Amino acid sequence: MFVILFSTLSFNAALGADKKEKPVTVKFHVSGVCGMCESTIEKAMDVRGVIHADYNLEAHQLEVTYKPSKITEDEIHKLLNEVGYDTEKSICTDEQYARTHHCCKYRELSDH
Repeated sequence: MFVILFSTLSFNAALGADKKEKPVTVKFHVSGVCGMCESTIEKAMDVRGVIHADYNLEAHQLEVTYKPSKITEDEIHKLLNEVGYDTEKSICTDEQYARTHHCCKYRELSDH
């Protein structure tokens, strides 16, 4: 009986540990030049595991709070690449970049 009780408590504690997982917040550079960029970047973060995302257009900084058991920081960078934006850790392909709106062509500007 004691073994069954202990096993049940251990199993429930393991399940509860996932619910109590501490979110991680990271801040990193994402190339962007306009309000449309800001909207696209933040919308790309509307995925499972991301709790909050805020892009500061003037500083070109994205702050993301996420659950590491649901999504990794590398996956976050890849999601941004998929919508056409370079990050400090990864560069989108030319094909991905070509899909950005004509006013969002940050590579053509000297300060990005």
